Amino acid sequence: MKKESLAAWRAVAPQAIAGLVARLALVAWTTPLELSQTESRFWDLATSRLAATAFLPPLYPFFLALVRALVGDDLTSVRVVGACLSIPSIAMVHRLAERHLGPGEGRLPAWCAALMPSLVYYDGRLRSESLGVLLLLLFALLWTAPASGGSRGVRLTVAAGGVLGLLALLRPEFLLLPVLLAVVGLVRRAGQGGLRRAALLLPGMLLFVGPWTLRNERVLGTWALVSSNAGYNLWKSFTPWSDGSQVPIENYTAWDGVPEARYDALGFELGWAYIREHPVRSLILAPAKLAHLFGPERDFLSDTRRGRFPSRSRLVDLGFGVTQNLAWILLLGGGLFALLGPSRTPVKDVALSVLLNLALVHLVFFGDDRFHVP
Repeated sequence: MKKESLAAWRAVAPQAIAGLVARLALVAWTTPLELSQTESRFWDLATSRLAATAFLPPLYPFFLALVRALVGDDLTSVRVVGACLSIPSIAMVHRLAERHLGPGEGRLPAWCAALMPSLVYYDGRLRSESLGVLLLLLFALLWTAPASGGSRGVRLTVAAGGVLGLLALLRPEFLLLPVLLAVVGLVRRAGQGGLRRAALLLPGMLLFVGPWTLRNERVLGTWALVSSNAGYNLWKSFTPWSDGSQVPIENYTAWDGVPEARYDALGFELGWAYIREHPVRSLILAPAKLAHLFGPERDFLSDTRRGRFPSRSRLVDLGFGVTQNLAWILLLGGGLFALLGPSRTPVKDVALSVLLNLALVHLVFFGDDRFHVP
């Protein structure tokens, strides 16, 4: 068993090393870094440990607080730790690809994970995507682990639920994933076994989400499962300024003097009122949101234009942006082709469920900067 594990690590070592080098190069290239609004919020919330607020999901601020407790408040050191998260992520991509495609077929997917410009970019920033990718891959690894049933299968599924609970504390939209896994299982004719297995995710999720929900009720007086911004984000997704992308909103007066405990209720009230008054426009926004979700990558060029990244060379900046989007187009096209193909594996079912999860959420929720505080 040890020899097999060592051989597996050797197979993925070149990709893991190359991926880490690429991310460390980005960190060095973009130092000093001017934090975006989102990153500044995360940094401040890590300092305060989310005292008296539940507006943002808690896991990434607490992760930053832990990293800062270990390496100090030096921004570059914290970014290096985030870049190192790519090593287990690349290894898990390799393992999942072999489960899906067969032994020896994980090298190319691992190279894609190592050098995909968007992943390199996010892993070099103070962004929750790096931790989110790691947790999502770990969940998929546990969910698709070969098990002959019995107690081992139950333990693996409950453990997967625990990882999914942590992921929900980072990205609350993944609270929907057990339902979608059950739906995909029914489509695959897994029957009641698929439903029971999806239900076994709930205890592990509750282990992590439950205490935070209780904390929110105690601190804010509201039963927000993870964060108090769901209604607020619905409102931002259905305003006169909404176009399906992250555009600035020009008027926040509806939120003046509103306590955080009322954000969800007021946001849902305003959002549904707009949908009732403008049903046609609200429907048209849905495909626009999906186009933005699957459209060109903009973050790097936007941050460079705004001066958040120190520009070393216009040619290099544009080259990275173009390469990022070419890689995204190839990955999106190849990935969708693979997902829609005839082969069926547990790994593919998880990927389909995640894709469906993201698409359903983005049909409703999208606005300007998601982490603006009214």
